[in-house]
Amino acid sequence: MPYFSSLQHRRVLDAGGDAVGRLTDLAVVPGEQLPVVRWAVIATGAGERVVRWRDLAIEPAHLRLRRRLEGIPPEALPGEALRLASVLDADATAGGAAVKVNDLRLEETAGELRLLGADVGWRGLWRRIGLEGAALLVARLAGRRPAETLVPWHELALGECRVS
Repeated sequence: MPYFSSLQHRRVLDAGGDAVGRLTDLAVVPGEQLPVVRWAVIATGAGERVVRWRDLAIEPAHLRLRRRLEGIPPEALPGEALRLASVLDADATAGGAAVKVNDLRLEETAGELRLLGADVGWRGLWRRIGLEGAALLVARLAGRRPAETLVPWHELALGECRVS
């Protein structure tokens, strides 16, 4: 299952293999229990470009547009859209406890990418800053196995994170 941190900043290629930019954000309509990622925000040389998520495919080292960027109609995020980057580092509550969102867990099924929950533990933070492998190695040498601390999305109460 991908995490937001593993997708954010990946190169985006068009259908012909030409680099068009980097993924900077994903956006959902937050009212669902497991929100579907509907939009991707790509930083291009000409500025930010919003495209429908269904126009992208996840590949091992990058994301690929299913057609040329010029052939994709420009999109605008609606007012109710929640940009996932705005949720990172947000203070939230889960089951009455205060937590900080370190990463977001996503799942791709049946052609849709869904937001499952928030990783509020150390592993999410280590993953996001690129140190998960090293931290897990040190923990293993110390005889420990850090668990993921995942809060299901529908159980997370966020403050004001809506930035569109």
